[in-house]
Amino acid sequence: MKWNKPVLVAIVVLFMFMTACGNNSGTSSGKAEGTAEADKNAAGSSVKSEADGSTHAGLKQPPWYKEPTADQLEAVKLDNPSDMIVSSGPNGEKATPASEIIITEEQAAKIKEGKFTAAIAMGFLGDDWSEQQLAGLKSEFRRLGIEVVAETNANFKDTTQISDLQAIAGKKPNIVVSIPLNAQTTASAYKALANAGTKIVFMDQPAEGMLPGKDYVSVVSADSFGLGMNIADELAKAVGGKGEVSALYYAPNFYVTNQRYQGFVARLAAKYPDIKLVEVQGFQDPNRSQEVAAALLTKYPNLKGMYASWDVPAMGAVAAARVAGKTPANFKISNDNLGNEVALDMAQNGFIAGIGSQRPFDQGVAEAKLAALAMIGQPTPAYVAVSSLAVNRKNLKESYKVIYHKDAPADILEALMK
Repeated sequence: MKWNKPVLVAIVVLFMFMTACGNNSGTSSGKAEGTAEADKNAAGSSVKSEADGSTHAGLKQPPWYKEPTADQLEAVKLDNPSDMIVSSGPNGEKATPASEIIITEEQAAKIKEGKFTAAIAMGFLGDDWSEQQLAGLKSEFRRLGIEVVAETNANFKDTTQISDLQAIAGKKPNIVVSIPLNAQTTASAYKALANAGTKIVFMDQPAEGMLPGKDYVSVVSADSFGLGMNIADELAKAVGGKGEVSALYYAPNFYVTNQRYQGFVARLAAKYPDIKLVEVQGFQDPNRSQEVAAALLTKYPNLKGMYASWDVPAMGAVAAARVAGKTPANFKISNDNLGNEVALDMAQNGFIAGIGSQRPFDQGVAEAKLAALAMIGQPTPAYVAVSSLAVNRKNLKESYKVIYHKDAPADILEALMK
């Protein structure tokens, strides 16, 4: 077939135009790839984000990220939301405050008569949060005459946790309190326990496919969304209400850490227009968070602050800041959980400037109470939350006692005196 010159020119121009359009669709502008309709949807999402203050336009959010609910969007605009619980349960349940879970003397006597047994299947041990959870659980079980027949530590491995749960099943406990490391892979092991008649109380999130009142008693967590709001407030105060900040989030789809991150992002957008959240990055292993923090500090040398999830990755961020040549005078870190290491760094006027803390001892007490009430046939709420606590150097001494139910260690108290 022969082509005349004008036709050939037209074909070449058309080809070049199509190629250019294809290349533009693959840029990192933050738009969805592919069709014009996808671009239109992405643009609409960005407009919505800027209008309602729910997020920071242009950020690449994690796959599990969800926009805040209408109630949460109202809460993030309040000047002082500390006396309310903002989080909802994993199935959208309204939170029941842990302070409302009460066991009467008559109920306690009935529980003791039952001579019940319990097992505690932890996803990890060795940090202050897990140790305080254990302390609260064992204290309340002891008070109620419930014998703890097994304690396990999966060391952040879901395969180990599955084996732990199978071993626990052989002991036939009346109660199991546990935090699922992976809601999907561990589900069958939890379901086997539930089918055998064991009453299960979950820490933080339920196993997938299990329903409250049928397969488990309740889920207990901190007010995670509110905790994220506290973290945002503390970081904003520490950096003077303006400048560039970044965030480290826990990459796996874990309900409560998701909510903390979402609360942090939403609060920054709603209350602090002069703070720019320039980039967020996820980490898989909390013990390797220093590498992720270091990459952010290299990419953004003018960062004034960073949200670094809980206390273990926060100390990784502290190490990265030191290596990068940052000082506490020009760089601040906020996190959740008042662990002893971050508390000491804060007391020493270090990088840790603010903490939105859980109350893990109180969470453990609530979990034990709910399990015990279920054993004597009492109705229990599907989702229970413990209010969060905003901690900074000024209230560190008092906050430590509220959270740990004992005085702060001598090194922290001595540092606060300087």
